[in-house]
Amino acid sequence: MLAVGAVNTQAASGAMFMIAYGTYFFEMAGVGKPFENSVALVAVGVIAIIINTCVITRYGRRRLFLMTGLTFCAITMLIVAAVYTAAPNAESTKKLIVGISVVYILSYNGMISSYAWLSGGELPSQHLRSYTFGLAASTGFLGAWLATFTAPYFINPDALNWGPKYGYIWVPPCLLAALWVYFFLPEVKGRSLEEIDELFERRLPARQFRGYVCTSRSAIESKMRNASSDEGDEKGPTVQTIERVFGDEKGVAAVVETAMHVA
Repeated sequence: MLAVGAVNTQAASGAMFMIAYGTYFFEMAGVGKPFENSVALVAVGVIAIIINTCVITRYGRRRLFLMTGLTFCAITMLIVAAVYTAAPNAESTKKLIVGISVVYILSYNGMISSYAWLSGGELPSQHLRSYTFGLAASTGFLGAWLATFTAPYFINPDALNWGPKYGYIWVPPCLLAALWVYFFLPEVKGRSLEEIDELFERRLPARQFRGYVCTSRSAIESKMRNASSDEGDEKGPTVQTIERVFGDEKGVAAVVETAMHVA
């Protein structure tokens, strides 16, 4: 369920209508040169994704980025809808809609889209990873289709004719998704698959995942292998001390073995 929820934060952000109907949205809002503005919006989104490829491995705080992105999406949606409601024909409103849309797409592409898929792929157990991620992806695409399918009925003048006031619809889902991330989505940056399995076996609250020190044998061996690989790439052949921990609920006994590591 965590993987499904993580992937569906994309649909909850409401970005699908902006991605699919950006040109039509700007036209309904009365913004000049809607196609050029839509192309510029896509270009900004691409730049955000490129920057994110550098940020995601260095910092990669899934919870922080998802919560921040969803909150920003909610705020920008609310601003667009409120300003258009107050002064729909003002020239300043049209310029504001374009500017806020840029902030919105930066929030989505830079903080939600990448981290939603990343979290959805990391959290499933190793034995059921393919099935779980397949289910998460399927529900994510279903949510995206639902948002894309219904958006024209809200913004079309011949239907509900909401125009930019359609943003009101997406403020609650964005905020609810941000709250869900805070209370339920664990932070697993820098964790191996074995460590993630142990964290779930311990039934820790999501907010305690980040600070927990794993003690299971498989988790420690995996961590030492990763450390050995990184060290070996820099220094070549080394003698390494590996600490294997065997524990149960009553106590933990450590056995230290020395092994030769050849890069």
